[in-house]
Amino acid sequence: MNEDRLRLLLARIMLWGVYLAAIVMIAGGVIFLLHHAGDKPGDHKFTGEPGDLRHPVAIINAALQGNDDCLIQAGVLLLLFNPLVRVAIAATGYAAARDRLYTCIAAIVLAVLAISYFV
Repeated sequence: MNEDRLRLLLARIMLWGVYLAAIVMIAGGVIFLLHHAGDKPGDHKFTGEPGDLRHPVAIINAALQGNDDCLIQAGVLLLLFNPLVRVAIAATGYAAARDRLYTCIAAIVLAVLAISYFV
């Protein structure tokens, strides 16, 4: 894989990842507004996030069941994981091109991202 093809692939991954995240968040926002259009704002007391919005697996499971809050949160997760996927593919592309320096740099960045996401 040459460098131009890798750049094009990484640009498309970023673009389509952002599009997918936006579509999921907009769908969740529309469903949320349809369910809560007449609700009075309850911002006078803090209640915290429910348990299904705290863990990625629970967020995805609830989003697949149509939970509006979790659809919005799943869109945010997609937006957060977009750079992780992009760096992983960049590391793979550089490794396939046998570019050791950029492979090591991409692997270090991938490790930092993975640690920051999962720890």
